[in-house]
Amino acid sequence: LAMLIQSAMLIAGIGTLIQLFPLFNIVGSGLPIVMGISFTFVSILSFIGTQYGYGAIMGAVLIGGLVEGVLGLFAKYWIKIISPIVAASVVTAIGFSLLTVGANSFGGGSGSENFGSAQNWILGSVTLVCCILFHIFAKSYYKQLSVLFGLVVGYILAVIMGVVDFSSLKDTAIIAIPHIMPYKMEFRLDAIISVVLIFLVSATETIGDTSALAASGLSRDVTVKETSGSIACDGFVSSLSSVFGCLPITSFSQNVGLVAMTKVVNRFTIATGAVIMILAGIFPIFGALLATLPDAVLGGCTIMMFGTIVVSGLQMI
Repeated sequence: LAMLIQSAMLIAGIGTLIQLFPLFNIVGSGLPIVMGISFTFVSILSFIGTQYGYGAIMGAVLIGGLVEGVLGLFAKYWIKIISPIVAASVVTAIGFSLLTVGANSFGGGSGSENFGSAQNWILGSVTLVCCILFHIFAKSYYKQLSVLFGLVVGYILAVIMGVVDFSSLKDTAIIAIPHIMPYKMEFRLDAIISVVLIFLVSATETIGDTSALAASGLSRDVTVKETSGSIACDGFVSSLSSVFGCLPITSFSQNVGLVAMTKVVNRFTIATGAVIMILAGIFPIFGALLATLPDAVLGGCTIMMFGTIVVSGLQMI
């Protein structure tokens, strides 16, 4: 888990930099888009993993990412098929479908021995309430820190309750480069087809995010070139992510809301955050520390985050 989190932060940083400063002037949008590991794939990849193992997930992500990347390069030929209302509806549906994932974490994680215990209820509830209260009483763009505030409070409470296991930190290296091909890839046709279909959904979400960001942050319509580059970045960086044993990457809807509130669209400002993510990926202690986070605390945060995605989709509609 710590290794996956380490790789996720590295890939998120690299993907964000490519979005900000496009490769070959075609892969990347040039817009202040922050990239992160996609929630959209959670359900289908969980199913594939239980059926075929993690290697099949990586193989499907590699092929699916390449398909989306190529589609992105030729977006000008099909982009008009996806209307803004379709993209907004997809974002909203994704948010609703992910609420069950957050609920499972809230109870302690699927299959855990103490699922739904009073301890998990207390941790999840305190975390979620702190997120909500901070969002209600914080001013202006500080509201965007509500999830981080709830996570910190929930984590401190978990430490006090003695449910955080720090033993994994003892053997963690101070600095390390994420492994290339940590899992042997397998290529299963049914898994690849399923993941390619979800990549198409992710591309639709990216179209919505890119359009909303240009409208809210730059007060103009997004160009076909920007949309094409954004989708291509999603796809090709997702394939790169699979090489590091990590999951698909996509643009984050939460960042659209942050840009709309702050009007901060300077690419070098966003790049600072990308560099921080890359550094966090090189120093595995960050990943190991995040891996100690109890599922119930994570559930309280993710219910808030997934609810935010629903709201972002409704605003886009």
